[in-house]
Amino acid sequence: MLEQYPNLVGLIASRMIGGVTTNLLSSVFETWLDTEYRRRGYNKEEYELLMRDSVVISNLAAIASGYVAHELAERMGPVGPFKGAVTCTTIAFAVVAVVWTENYGSEDPDSKSVVSYLREAMKTFRSDSKVLRVGIVQGLTTSSIQIFIFLWSPVVREFAHNSMKGTLGLDRAGEPAYGLIFGGFMTAGVLGGLVSPVVRRAFTSLLEPLTKGKTAAVRVDDDEVVRPMAVELLASACYILCACLLLVPCLVDSQSSSAFSATLVAFLIYEFIIGIYMPCEGVIRSIYIPSDARCSLMTLPRVVVNVAVSLGVISTRLISLTAAYATISFLMVVAAAIQLSLISKRDWASLSGKTQRFVRHMSSFGDVCSSVSSDDAVENKKDQ
Repeated sequence: MLEQYPNLVGLIASRMIGGVTTNLLSSVFETWLDTEYRRRGYNKEEYELLMRDSVVISNLAAIASGYVAHELAERMGPVGPFKGAVTCTTIAFAVVAVVWTENYGSEDPDSKSVVSYLREAMKTFRSDSKVLRVGIVQGLTTSSIQIFIFLWSPVVREFAHNSMKGTLGLDRAGEPAYGLIFGGFMTAGVLGGLVSPVVRRAFTSLLEPLTKGKTAAVRVDDDEVVRPMAVELLASACYILCACLLLVPCLVDSQSSSAFSATLVAFLIYEFIIGIYMPCEGVIRSIYIPSDARCSLMTLPRVVVNVAVSLGVISTRLISLTAAYATISFLMVVAAAIQLSLISKRDWASLSGKTQRFVRHMSSFGDVCSSVSSDDAVENKKDQ
């Protein structure tokens, strides 16, 4: 509500409150559900179904909110989406207050304090560099996403000035249709999430001739058997692709009429790839981080994320938008490099040896084909 008025103090206060509520949004609802499903005696399959449906509904709501925000902005001006947000928040508050039951967490007298969990997390990071590297990688990728959220609207607005009217993604006034673009981003992310299991299986099958045998396979959370190397290579490939896509605003001519469209397409593909690699990050967390310590171990990287996002947003006053995009592209490259370092020397040696044998086999096959073609050409000349 404070964001509807041109008051700097109110805007700062609203963003501070927004930061608190965002952290609550990412933890409170899932924690409540986790406790409630155990209290009611639901089995694991029903819990997974609830989580899947909640993600699907959340993404569909995000897509719809983009369209609604666009319509409200068209009819009520810039404050329209904020008025809509107040209405939705009020409805959510009423539903939670009336329908939800309260739970108070664990009543176990042996339960640990937050400080104890953080101390154990620091001890784990010092003793196991792989856990630390997973935290750094996923902190870097999350930081890139959060900084992108702040930077995408200024850059598309800058490029929209030289675009032709009627270009897809612009409203009737020739300005970026922010709500529709946001909805497009959410749609791309949903599609990426839907195809992620298929891509991961296809990527694993593609690497199967090169990775089977000597490379390790593990069971994730007593459920799915995966080859860590395949998941890590897929995540690294996604990070590199994201780095390339984030460089598009740096490479296009800002005065070109196609700069807006090229950048928008790159951003949509970027969101699609995020939808692919985020489930891979979940699998990687399951491989390297114990389930009972996963929350506390990922808390410290989130602190790094918040600091990085703050510095990234503040730096936009000191550096250009293109330089900021180059920076987050570099963060993704660093994430890919650290992710690749998680692959064991044994797996690298196995992949290297089998790749060399595969190349030699293909080279020999090519030589045979060339020899056959030469013989056919000689026979044809003789016949003539």
